[in-house]
Amino acid sequence: MGKITTKQVFKQYSQEQIFLLPPNLEELIPEAHLVRVVNQIVEKMDLAAIYNSYKGGGTSAYHPKMLVKVLLYAYAMKIYTGRKIAKALREDINFMWLATQSRPDFRTINGFRSGVLKGTIEDLFKSMLSFLVAHEYINFENYFCDGSTFGANANRYKMVWKKNAERYQTAAVEKCKQLFEQIDLLNQSEDKQYGDKDLAETGRQGINVDDKSIQQQVEKLNHIIKNTSIKKDKQKAESLKKKLAEHTAKIARYAHQKQTSRNRSGYSVTDTDATAMMMKNQEILPAYNIMIGSENQYILNYTVHQNANDGVCFKEHINQLEKHTDLSPDYIIADSIFGTQENYQLLEEKKIGNLMKFHLYQKEQSNKYKNNPYNRDNFPYDQNTDTYLCPNQKRLYFSHIKKDKNKNGFQMQSRVYECEDCAGCPFATACKKSVEQNRTITINIEFEYYKQQARQNLRTEKGAALKRRRGCEVETCFGDIKMNQNFKRFHLRGKQKIAVEFGIIAMAHNLRKIHLQLLRKYQNAA
Repeated sequence: MGKITTKQVFKQYSQEQIFLLPPNLEELIPEAHLVRVVNQIVEKMDLAAIYNSYKGGGTSAYHPKMLVKVLLYAYAMKIYTGRKIAKALREDINFMWLATQSRPDFRTINGFRSGVLKGTIEDLFKSMLSFLVAHEYINFENYFCDGSTFGANANRYKMVWKKNAERYQTAAVEKCKQLFEQIDLLNQSEDKQYGDKDLAETGRQGINVDDKSIQQQVEKLNHIIKNTSIKKDKQKAESLKKKLAEHTAKIARYAHQKQTSRNRSGYSVTDTDATAMMMKNQEILPAYNIMIGSENQYILNYTVHQNANDGVCFKEHINQLEKHTDLSPDYIIADSIFGTQENYQLLEEKKIGNLMKFHLYQKEQSNKYKNNPYNRDNFPYDQNTDTYLCPNQKRLYFSHIKKDKNKNGFQMQSRVYECEDCAGCPFATACKKSVEQNRTITINIEFEYYKQQARQNLRTEKGAALKRRRGCEVETCFGDIKMNQNFKRFHLRGKQKIAVEFGIIAMAHNLRKIHLQLLRKYQNAA
């Protein structure tokens, strides 16, 4: 062992040294620490919904306020699993102080997160929004909206595809029909069953495969097995009964897969609510689409979706905002995927300013688009005759009404105009896709009105400024969660539990944002 010389001076170090009084944990925590911010804000939040979710009676439970503080601080510190949070409560001074040295185990933490918060997370988030508004961190003037995919806690190699289920079910039904024919042949002679007809003439189209018909065939086989004296026929009947049971089970399994998929392309076996989605790295993985709204880089609203198309999910997202707060934003700023007739109409109904781009908005700004004579938007319109004029000076007359329906069931109506005669037109190749048919254009009058409204709003000085801010607003929130917090994949399973987990990470993001602002003020004051 080395010896300390007289020239070397060290501070006293002795593990046998005891304290006259136990240390106060609060004295060990810096004044501007994040854990203090979490503690102070949760103390000011309304937790009545969480308290009311406890039935009472029995043994005493850990205080829900303490568990809320611990979960929010843990997520802010990139600790996401119950076991790691329980470990921090035993070893980390900040967690010890926050929990007043309570030590709930991982089962208690997971049970509170997946159980109690599952029915109260919206009330908790609403209480945080009230705090942000009351302290003027946000004012609900500008609402920046976007969505991003987060990986599910599911096996990437155990996906069930709806198209495969449909194909396999059809094949299993066809196998059952073949077995039905073999059972009938076994049950009675060919002449008695079909007369002078060949088997092929009977066909299988008229055979219905359902629970009733399958049961009837099983009864036929049971009768043969019980009464026949021919060993070969009895063995054949038993074999057919076994095969029929196998294919019947397959039909039921594939029907269940189709029902579970609903309107999705498929789902994961390990998390049936997760849907296959294209991730940023171009991989197709089980995931959820998370849509958020933000202001001043604070998350004001969040929704969990099983559809990767943000435009389709927007209506549900806005309806959820009304559950989180009674306030309504002045403007909603979003990318072109949100710019649909349904969404524009929704904003008009709720009296919210429209600053959402639409498909082709960016392309419209190019000179190539503006100067293209074959572009539908460049065809002159005559209101008196309700006709359009093509580059060959031919008129396009109203033809018929076209009705469409989107995935949400929203009805759209367009007017179709057709050129009077495209025969011999020198511009035919450049003007239209089909050489044989006349040029047609489709005009959705209501949608065109909303698009023009969006153009005017986005071209104002304020609209242009907010449009530029969108990227650094909502994308910053996603970037902080995914990159700084390393939260790219959920740890819970099921859509309801996913909503709880993202609600916690969203509130943790807001708390970290508040802490940064307070830290700057503290440093400037010092």
